[in-house]
Order: sequence, then C-alpha cells, then structure tokens
Amino acid sequence: MAIEVLPEQLHALAAVLDGASVRAAQAGTAVDPAAVGGPLGAAVTGFAETVSTAGGALAGELSWLGGAVAATADSWLHLDGSLLPAHGAGVPA
Repeated sequence: MAIEVLPEQLHALAAVLDGASVRAAQAGTAVDPAAVGGPLGAAVTGFAETVSTAGGALAGELSWLGGAVAATADSWLHLDGSLLPAHGAGVPA
C-alpha cells in the first residue's frame, strides 16, 4: 500500500504540532492556585501542579513529533532532489 503525502503537507502538519506544543505548555498556567483558598486550596494547588506537569510532558512529545515530521519531509525532498532520471527518460511535468 502506498501513502501519498506531499512534503508541503508534512511541513504544515509539523507547524500544527509545534503550535499544539506551545498550547500544551501553557496548560499549567490556566489555573491560578493562589486564587482558591480555604479547604480546597491544597487540592487545587495539587491539581494545578499535575496539569502543569502533564502539559509540559505533552508539549515535549508534540515538539519532538513535529520535529520528526519536519525531518521526514526534508528527507523526502532531499531524496527526490538526488534522484536522476534514467538516461534518455523524460521527467514528468
């Protein structure tokens, strides 16, 4: 089975993954644990720390995946550029 994906589409996917990485890294800052006091303060603080840790881990994975996708697209472009047509054969337009 062949899967046809243009390198431009892979670069677009890599950009989306990088944007999602930035957004995931911001997840821990969405909740201000200092704004909640009383008996729920400690629980909200713990929850905010957990969300921040999970968001940081997800951001790292999305960033790595975006880099891998971009590297794959670059590799395909390099491979396509290094292939020469057989002597006497035309290159499709």
